[in-house]
Amino acid sequence: MTVAALQAAPPPGVPVQQRQAPIDGLRALALLPVVAINWVGYAALPDGGPLVAPQPADSGTAQAVLALIAALLAGKGLCLLIFLFGYSQAVSFRTQRGPRPLAASVASDPAQRRGRRMRRLLLLGFLHGVLVYSGDILTAYALSGLLMLRAPALRLRQLRRRLWVWASLSLLIMVLTLLWFISDSSLFLPEPPRSLAAPNSWSGWWLLNGSHYLLMQLGVVVQGLPLFLGLMTAGLMAGRLRLFTHARWRPLWAAWARRWLVPGLLLNAVWGAGWCWVLIDQDRQQDAVYGLLSLIAALLLLIGLVPWLLVHGQGWLTALAPAGRHTLSMYVGSSLLSLACLSGAGLALPLGTVTLAAASLLYWALWLALARGLGPRRRLPLEAWLGST
Repeated sequence: MTVAALQAAPPPGVPVQQRQAPIDGLRALALLPVVAINWVGYAALPDGGPLVAPQPADSGTAQAVLALIAALLAGKGLCLLIFLFGYSQAVSFRTQRGPRPLAASVASDPAQRRGRRMRRLLLLGFLHGVLVYSGDILTAYALSGLLMLRAPALRLRQLRRRLWVWASLSLLIMVLTLLWFISDSSLFLPEPPRSLAAPNSWSGWWLLNGSHYLLMQLGVVVQGLPLFLGLMTAGLMAGRLRLFTHARWRPLWAAWARRWLVPGLLLNAVWGAGWCWVLIDQDRQQDAVYGLLSLIAALLLLIGLVPWLLVHGQGWLTALAPAGRHTLSMYVGSSLLSLACLSGAGLALPLGTVTLAAASLLYWALWLALARGLGPRRRLPLEAWLGST
């Protein structure tokens, strides 16, 4: 699945002084789960995922690392990036609106500019999904962004009504899907598993990857789009209220961190251990249930972790902020590396769970160093193209 990447970032054209370090820092932090899940679970695609059984299966270290990934990373980056996408739309709208000359062209309308960026992101997501990584999330972000073009101009009460609608619809779809998974065991009959990591010709690999990408996008539209739109609407409301940056909200964040962080960590620890056990047991039906509900577990952790970071981790978020300006390149770069090193059309390196987890952490850390070296005003080609007029 696969935030990034997402050009959840405020439009690159927004002046540097208007960018907000906590938001950029959170965005960079959210890329670590995305990269780690994509690499560790790569061999499970296209028939499974987002995680795969520990490799080697009898390694206690691999099992422990997989349990930690399931507990602390699975679903977290995806949910946070979608939320920040909406938050950044509010920031962008606030900085771009204001009196314009009567003769201003249609292209100067903020919604028009956002629409142009979303169409470019949609094109990039399609190419990325078909040719590089079938778990692409850029397509879903772009579709959600296109449906939300006019939302930043709505009043808070209108956004609140929309949030209730999307949340209710998401919950209904999730319950119906869960009942379907539980009641129809024929969905999970043992079959020879296909894997993007199995040796394959380029044409065979692209056919497998591209067909899974198209099928996944259909599932996103039918099942996942209400959740995406709900999280994006919540982020838009938070951005309108400046929940992450205005000092008046700090007491609220401190209270939320005290109330929700420890329960969220404990719940996700149990969740991660259970999911790891299901993966070891190769129970596809329970794996599908864990994967479906992982986003709920992620939200229950994030509502405590993000406030804690905003209150106690401002220094960390500021240090991470430079990388948050280049998340699109970070995301696409990780997919290109997985294509070259992990795919059956590439080297198909048989790396274990611990090695893949360490490699994803190293990749993310190298991007932190690179982004700091780029400085606040330099943009990489993908970000520059997406934000150009």
